[in-house]
Amino acid sequence: MQTERIILEVPTQALHVKHASCLNGHSLMDPSVPINGFPSIKIILQYGDAKGIVHLDPVYGSFHNIFDVDIPEGVVVKMFCPTCGVDMQIPGERVCDWCFSPLFQFYLPKGGVLEGCLKVGCHQHKLKLVDVDEQLGIIHGRNQIQLLM
Repeated sequence: MQTERIILEVPTQALHVKHASCLNGHSLMDPSVPINGFPSIKIILQYGDAKGIVHLDPVYGSFHNIFDVDIPEGVVVKMFCPTCGVDMQIPGERVCDWCFSPLFQFYLPKGGVLEGCLKVGCHQHKLKLVDVDEQLGIIHGRNQIQLLM
């Protein structure tokens, strides 16, 4: 099957993540700690012996994250699900397009994913919103793309 890559540009902070989960399906959303008026994305970060909870800004392109642990800028961290402890790093050799550090991945509903760099301070990230199998109907006369967030 041939695929086509389409780049969609949206204004900064025009989208927010409503549902994010780990590889095992546990929700990462934390309504008890809102950021920018929305439930934050709760994860565990580790760098060396330092380990703590971080609440990530759910607004795509905004980085008002809340750290309860001091992690120096420029270091590569490990990221874990706070419920089951699964490592959020994308397995294999995929790396950041900007700094070549490892990437993490959150899962969105209906096959969407959010990928980001594990280097603190690098803001490279990708949001994949379209489930290709679901969207094949576009070829058959429908002209709407369903966003999967």
